[in-house]
Amino acid sequence: MDDAKEKCLELMKSTFLRDEPLCDVLEINRDPVSIETIMKNWEEYVAQNVSLACYTEVDGEPDELVGFNIVLVKSIDDIDEDLDTVKGESWKKLLRTLIEAENLCNVFKYYGVDKYLTSSGLTVLPEHRGQNIGARLFAAREPLGNALGIEATATVFTATTSQVLAAKCGYETLAELKYSDMLKFGINLTECTTDRAKLMGTRFKKQQ
Repeated sequence: MDDAKEKCLELMKSTFLRDEPLCDVLEINRDPVSIETIMKNWEEYVAQNVSLACYTEVDGEPDELVGFNIVLVKSIDDIDEDLDTVKGESWKKLLRTLIEAENLCNVFKYYGVDKYLTSSGLTVLPEHRGQNIGARLFAAREPLGNALGIEATATVFTATTSQVLAAKCGYETLAELKYSDMLKFGINLTECTTDRAKLMGTRFKKQQ
């Protein structure tokens, strides 16, 4: 793995796993097995070479990494992950929650596509928040999708801040999962600072 990708993954590990509401309530950072599994997953996703990074600029050249969005292509023929084989109890609970939210709407059918862009996390350095970096990373998905011949994007947003930002960026809510509904699976997320996950998406504008 090259140095740039390593720095991006380290940023996700140090900030996203600390700040994301479900990671917090499930105490992911206290579960080394879950962290190891997540990092391996992220390495595979980043290897697709479609993730998005934001840097400060000095003399026209990238300088400091300040934001990163793990983006991946989801295809209709992808094999569903077997939860029984997932290592790390905290990550398994979080993954189960994401899957339940995704299953509330068939994105392929809704947008009439056989693949779409999705995300496994977005983070911005705390000292650079409030500068619209998250919105710009969202916006960058459209030219990325156009370049790849992909017409839509959809993501499960787990925090109120990201849900509000996605709505401002033109994403529509496709489905909502109340975290209290996960109690029937033995997953207690009721202490989470956000009360629900939202599956949100948008169709890209067609290039002229």
